[in-house]
Amino acid sequence: MPAHHHRSRARWNTSASLVVLIVGLLGAVPLAGTGPAQVTFPAAPAGGAAVVDEARLIAPLHQVDIEGLALELKREHGYPVTVVTIQSLSAHGAGGYTIERYASELLKAWPPDADRQGYGLTLLVSADDRLARIELGSAWRGVHDGRAREIMDHLILPAFRRGELSKGILAAVKGFDAMGRGRRLPGESWFGWLIPAALAPADQPWWLMPAIAAGAIVLVAGILSLARSGRKGLAWAAAGFFGAILLSRVIAMAKGDDSGDSGGSTESSGATGKW
Repeated sequence: MPAHHHRSRARWNTSASLVVLIVGLLGAVPLAGTGPAQVTFPAAPAGGAAVVDEARLIAPLHQVDIEGLALELKREHGYPVTVVTIQSLSAHGAGGYTIERYASELLKAWPPDADRQGYGLTLLVSADDRLARIELGSAWRGVHDGRAREIMDHLILPAFRRGELSKGILAAVKGFDAMGRGRRLPGESWFGWLIPAALAPADQPWWLMPAIAAGAIVLVAGILSLARSGRKGLAWAAAGFFGAILLSRVIAMAKGDDSGDSGGSTESSGATGKW
């Protein structure tokens, strides 16, 4: 066979191979784009910092205050505070996630930290979704959910609804600091650990305050009657016992069972809010 026929066939084979390769590459492009999005997370704060402000919501002066409060609480009590802001869940490939799930998986994605997992106080804010999440470490779960809800409903959300996101985040960290030290929350009465003063009557069932007052009166009367003897004293003691039960249940309903604006989480412990 003449040499020019071999050269023509070789060129044709090469051209055909290039066409097949190009078609294959073009066909792969839409397939790659239709796969599931990779969920990503902001990097963990480095160097002992407390803030990851990806969405740039926090004013510089407020960030200084936040870092200072977090540093002191960590040094004095061992409770790590973390604040994370993101633009949106969808920007991280988590458009189908709840903010509770994203917050939980965020902490799991970071390098293991026993203090954060056990005693962490984490605030996640998703700006475009208008969602905020307080995520509590395992040691806080249960009994402290009510405090997390108070921080969300009375410190964070009011400021956020006024458009003051930076102030709301700082208020949240001040609430974390008070919670970690066993103190009353900012704006709370001296008896805030028992009856949250920030809860206006409109925010609670009509029977709440009368029930608390009645339970407290019966409890005090029962305690005083313990110094007496006879059936009358025993009757008052029994009344005091049941008054204590009533009072504890009413307080539990006010501080824990009623989620207010925040709503409960079925996946982890803390509080969620939307503004």
